[in-house]
Amino acid sequence: MTMFLQALAWYVAVGVVGIGGCGVLRRLGVGAGGAGAAGRVVALTVAGYGGWLTGCLGVAHWWLVGAGVAVALVILGRRWLAQGLASALVEPEIVGALAFVGVALLRLDSLAIIGTEKPMDLAIWATLLRGGALPPADPWLAHHTLPYYYWGFVPWATPARLLRLAPDVAYNLLVPTLAAVTAQLAWALARALGGSRRAGWLAALLAVFAGTADGWRQLLAGRPLRGIDLWASSRGIVGAITEFPLFTFRLGDLHPHLLAVPLLLAALFLACAVAALPRRRRVTVPLAALLYGAAAAANPWCAVPVGFGVALVLLAAVPPLAAPVVGRLALAVAVGVGGYLAFLPAWLALRVPFMGVGIVTTPTRWDELALYLGAMLVPVLLVVWEVARRLGGWTAPGRQASRAAVLAVAALAAALSGRVALALALVSAWVLGFWVLRVRPRPWRPAWALALVPLGLVGLVEVVYVKDPYVGELYRMNTVFKALHLAFTLLAVVGPVLLDWLSERRPYLAQVAVAVVVVAGAPHLLAAGLAAAQGRPTGWGGLGWMAAGEAEAAAWLRRVPRGSVIVEAVGDAYSDAARLASASGVPTVLGWENHERVWRGGGIEAELQWRREAVANLYRSGNPESVGQIAAQLGATYVIVGSVERRLWGETVDAVRDAGEVVFAAGQCAVVRVAH
Repeated sequence: MTMFLQALAWYVAVGVVGIGGCGVLRRLGVGAGGAGAAGRVVALTVAGYGGWLTGCLGVAHWWLVGAGVAVALVILGRRWLAQGLASALVEPEIVGALAFVGVALLRLDSLAIIGTEKPMDLAIWATLLRGGALPPADPWLAHHTLPYYYWGFVPWATPARLLRLAPDVAYNLLVPTLAAVTAQLAWALARALGGSRRAGWLAALLAVFAGTADGWRQLLAGRPLRGIDLWASSRGIVGAITEFPLFTFRLGDLHPHLLAVPLLLAALFLACAVAALPRRRRVTVPLAALLYGAAAAANPWCAVPVGFGVALVLLAAVPPLAAPVVGRLALAVAVGVGGYLAFLPAWLALRVPFMGVGIVTTPTRWDELALYLGAMLVPVLLVVWEVARRLGGWTAPGRQASRAAVLAVAALAAALSGRVALALALVSAWVLGFWVLRVRPRPWRPAWALALVPLGLVGLVEVVYVKDPYVGELYRMNTVFKALHLAFTLLAVVGPVLLDWLSERRPYLAQVAVAVVVVAGAPHLLAAGLAAAQGRPTGWGGLGWMAAGEAEAAAWLRRVPRGSVIVEAVGDAYSDAARLASASGVPTVLGWENHERVWRGGGIEAELQWRREAVANLYRSGNPESVGQIAAQLGATYVIVGSVERRLWGETVDAVRDAGEVVFAAGQCAVVRVAH
């Protein structure tokens, strides 16, 4: 019952803030259903942006400014909401509530925030909730600011602080909330692109619960339904990560690729609004730019693809409501440049090293593509086939025939070189692009145009990759991961809209396509449901895996003054090292070294080595005086003595207790305030 009430309080609080966003969008002329679906993300982004700007100016309690903006939006939203809208708001609310409940139930057995990069995500989230000037402190490298992108958490900090939720509790409630707003925005975007109500519901379903055909492969290989391995399916391309919506939401890794999804869908939805509302465009364009900038700041990997998507939607806007092509191009530039400038402090604080672009030497095999994206590509490929048939195949006279011949040669060369995905993307993009530009099926043009973005991503990762510290088999891991996860999401929204067009011409093909995309992921969904049914959580907390007393120590540390620094065990990536810094938001001397190298480049190596050796010397010295001296050199206020430290250094850690005052002790954990 406590879990239900806590989830209800969180969901209602987010919904109340959403009233402001709904009212603003209605004031701008957006339809009631779309305004209701996008209201939460729009309001929280605007409020979060106001707080974030003050934080960048040095205001420690910046989230209070965000709360003030949210309250102002709610007051204005109530005034601007016209009466009689209840019936229009019911459908998007049902969509969001079902997604929230569905993902919450699917995660009942996986609320522990341990493994993968969850501790890193919790560390960033807990640090933001502690307040302080922005950019936030690096929780895993004390006395430095965080060089990683964190903006995806900012909109959600205000409701979490208002409800006084522990970071791990807010973490586990945020995951199904992201599912709810993603489903609502997928529904709204599909409708804004011209899709039917059925297309909207299908888009909402796929954007959150879609799986891949790899579940069927495992079943046919003899694996029982309960034993289907979603993790194996998320590594479906050699040397790469191939996450899909169901896996992402069930895993609950609050990484930028997930946090940015509702923001990028909101940016695309507002681009549709800009195209359809010329009289109010001067007000709508800054809002669209803000949402686009927020999506890019939350996950820079999606900046260029989403920017192209916004531009294509605006350029494909339906005359006569939209401006001429030059005017629409100017609007696209205004959204892109405005979004970049609005988040300039975030870009200036980002210090992730760019190492250049390389040429792919190990393209995706056809079976890997089929198992991962095959089902999601079916709607597009069927529509491409129907369009090509209506165009008369490749027999068009004149320049079109020569262009088609060149394309056919390029696609054949790509296929022969093993780049099947590139060949499919080239052919599909050419056919859809030609259909948009020359045949111009006006009501469907934005949907056709937006479909070019995921097709471009599918083809692009077969040609080039962004270089990063990962080498060997993992050389294109991040490129494939970030690009194809975005492509999967966009196909989940655009596919159902394209099927609406196909159903008017080939209804049986459209029905087959719907069956394929739904049935393909059924084993994954059923397996996840069976596994989740075994969970018996007692609350939304994610620290139950810790040793006795350590979760309580994290709660105590959250109350220490800002500027405090702790010393705790240093370990490898994905380990339980730096656990109290992650759970409390109090910076530790050194956390996961691997991630600091990725974030900061090789220039940080000497400092990492010095800190690692100093921490080891502190715990194994066995001398209270040495402990105090080393802690002073590290600028640390508290030293942790717990299960991990004892596991690594044995009984010598007991000397730490005599180096200062034991200010907290419970179970296997003690926190010692050292005297410098």
